[in-house]
Amino acid sequence: MPPRLPITRRHFIRSLSVAGGAAGILAYGHWIEPEWLEVRRERIPFFKSPPPRPLRILLLADFHYSATVPLSLIKRSIELGLAEKPDLVLLAGDFVTERLYDPVPYMAVLKGLTGRIPCLACLGNHDGDVHAETRKRPAVLEPVRHFLKQSGVPVLENQTQPWTHEGRPFEIIGLGDLWSNLCEPEKAFPKEDAGLPRLVLSHNPDSKSLLRNFRWNVMTCGHSHGGQFCLPLLGSPFAPLEDKRYAFGLHEWEGRQIYTTKGVGNLHGIRINCRPEVTILDLV
Repeated sequence: MPPRLPITRRHFIRSLSVAGGAAGILAYGHWIEPEWLEVRRERIPFFKSPPPRPLRILLLADFHYSATVPLSLIKRSIELGLAEKPDLVLLAGDFVTERLYDPVPYMAVLKGLTGRIPCLACLGNHDGDVHAETRKRPAVLEPVRHFLKQSGVPVLENQTQPWTHEGRPFEIIGLGDLWSNLCEPEKAFPKEDAGLPRLVLSHNPDSKSLLRNFRWNVMTCGHSHGGQFCLPLLGSPFAPLEDKRYAFGLHEWEGRQIYTTKGVGNLHGIRINCRPEVTILDLV
């Protein structure tokens, strides 16, 4: 067995520096970045002929109201989004983290949104039983469905909602959650295709694999939180996706566009190099 080398002062100081740096990163990731909202903007071709002005969409996802995500953060994200004067709000699921608690103040926050602007939502895997897929049984979503109805938020679950902007008709197609075994595009898409532009609202970008044989133009989604940790050269290795290329931002997929927001809330109260996001999409 080789002799144990003595610990020098230099080695000791270096070890302390490494430990202190790691502690500092964790403190930053817990106390600062999860509350540090950013507004991201994208311009996406959508209409066959340009409307007099773009359709401005406020996309918010993954509120995850819980012990680690306060209502104050959710309220600030809504206020930042409304300051951009959107025409329509899309909420892409995961309103809670498996359990709905304190619904009355949460309802008041959402009514501050729905009372001012049209709003549509889909549900996420945490809005029911997050383990529904592995347990091979349906997710229990009724408490969150009822809460959103009381808050004035219409929920699209495998449904199509016709919409018009500046005289340009289009279709909004809301999907059920993929992990909850509720994503059923054959029910969601109209039986007859009128040829209108189609905007898909889905919680999970991996649901694209079920949409390959359906016609659509743009998908908006969340779910990934951007991975919560974004690492140099590695990207978002912890994103809960099969296809991690779509962990956040705007990407092309088979001639269509997918935008994944990094979301507002988080799990376990930490984000590192992956700030929470308020998304503004101008469809042109």
